[in-house]
Amino acid sequence: MILATARRRTARRAAFTLLEVLVVVAILVILAGVATVATTKYLEDARKNSAVLQCKTIANACESYFLNPNSNGNFPQSVQDLISPQWGGGSFLKDPQKDSVSPWGQPFQIQQYQADGQNQTVMVTTTAHDGTHISNFGTGANARW
Repeated sequence: MILATARRRTARRAAFTLLEVLVVVAILVILAGVATVATTKYLEDARKNSAVLQCKTIANACESYFLNPNSNGNFPQSVQDLISPQWGGGSFLKDPQKDSVSPWGQPFQIQQYQADGQNQTVMVTTTAHDGTHISNFGTGANARW
């Protein structure tokens, strides 16, 4: 008789209680929340890095534009000048549709910039969704705004 009772308790204890299941679900929800926040942060950082690379690509295209004999030693005034130069010819950007817009859908701005007080170069700028300044020199304080 004692053996039958012990056997019944053992068979009955094989399942999880409702409280144990709720604790496991709560832990999984907390882990999923942390993972979502971390993933969102990494995706935004990736967009910012992509925007810096696009700024550098546009700055290189501006240098090519400047060195072209048809430009008369002038930098482009806008990204549109790189896509379709005033003298005709092809675009200075490899993929004009993709390279002319930031990851947040904003156009890039081209500004003339004097790096050392004598030689002129360009600074290509945009602003991230969270207000961070981005240029071909970097993000935030490194953007030289």
